[in-house]
Amino acid sequence: MRNNKKDNKSWRNNTNSFSAFLGDNKKYLMPAVLLVAVVLTVVIAINANKRATQVAQVNTAATEASVIEIPDVTMEENAYPEVNAIVERYYTASAAGDAETLSEIYRGLEETEILKAVAASEYIDRFENITVYTKPGPREGCYVAYVYNEVKLLEYDGTVPGLETLYICTDDDGTMYINGDIADAAEIDYIKQISVQADVVDLNNRIATRYNEMVSADEKLAELLTRMRSGIQVAVGEGLATAEASTPDESAAEATTEEQPGTITVTKRVIKALDVVNIRSSDSVTADTLDKTTQGQEFKELERLDNGWSKVEYKNGVAYVKTEFFETVSEETEVIPVENNEEQDDASKDSDEQEETQADDNAGDNAATQQKTTTDSKVDSNAKTGKMVVKETIRLRKGQGTDTDSLGTIYAGSTVNVIEQYSNGWAKVEYNKNTGYIKSEFLRQ
Repeated sequence: MRNNKKDNKSWRNNTNSFSAFLGDNKKYLMPAVLLVAVVLTVVIAINANKRATQVAQVNTAATEASVIEIPDVTMEENAYPEVNAIVERYYTASAAGDAETLSEIYRGLEETEILKAVAASEYIDRFENITVYTKPGPREGCYVAYVYNEVKLLEYDGTVPGLETLYICTDDDGTMYINGDIADAAEIDYIKQISVQADVVDLNNRIATRYNEMVSADEKLAELLTRMRSGIQVAVGEGLATAEASTPDESAAEATTEEQPGTITVTKRVIKALDVVNIRSSDSVTADTLDKTTQGQEFKELERLDNGWSKVEYKNGVAYVKTEFFETVSEETEVIPVENNEEQDDASKDSDEQEETQADDNAGDNAATQQKTTTDSKVDSNAKTGKMVVKETIRLRKGQGTDTDSLGTIYAGSTVNVIEQYSNGWAKVEYNKNTGYIKSEFLRQ
């Protein structure tokens, strides 16, 4: 594993950018990401929220009876060798991208988090200066650990500080493990309460300040971390797509939904801030800062962009935040009709074509389509090419016409590679490993 990573380092050092690795810089369809630096998100908080509905169904009297007293104790530093051992093993596996070991010692770790760890390992050389601060857990043999670490990246000379919260428990046979599968309301509340005590907040603020100062002062580091997060998102998306492809029934159901003429599938989300982060006027770290979130503040997500940003509803307008610093509170998928004329025309055309059964008629239509595709397709030499963003959800076509076959759907906010633009208002683009045509009017820089 380490030899392979050294080869990756050598390859990256001979490359001017991450463009070869990131390809079209597409993102995966799920949120998510790294907290403070390049370590895993605090899975405890995520899993806790996912189980909130189940916990709410527990009898109120029983819940009140199980409340655990919160001790007012100061964090201990590297006080338990057995805790340090499981933490060291966890970070060694994370740096190596060892999914099997991660699954073994981090129980309840979701598939997405494992994919993130494996993808992140391609950028990480090792974790250094690991310091474990502990507070007693809600059960005997359990600890709430706040782990300081410094990440040595393959393409950065220094180290990047980070802090991760881990809930470490002991099995009946004495085996220690990281618990990411908490269902008990009292345990969840305990961890939340003890994690906002003054010494924990102070530790988090000190490390967050160091991290922010490093990134603000080092433009290359900021760019590296941004590209790294995008690369991880792409890798996770590809991993999830591969997993979904192995489930025929689900894949078939999704394909049926996507092929419904004149409709698109839209995911509506409410997201919550995991930390205090900037709210910006556009999807860039150099854009104006409109405000800062408060930890736990919720937003209606209007659009999840391919570049790692989320477009959110903000003060009767819109703003942008980094997706990685938010978790999904609620998610709803809805199939809605496409409103633009191109898609309505496409729906009518698809319906007409389904009624045609004679081979001669089909041959005639194909000939007509081919003729239309080659008409007025002179290249506009003054038009922009390269990476551009699609403004609305549209179809990727085989030819320059709404009556040509669809190669798939390009969702609003997606990035495409524009090869050529034509005087007739169409553009030849690359998207998701397919080359086809879309209307130029739907493109923006």
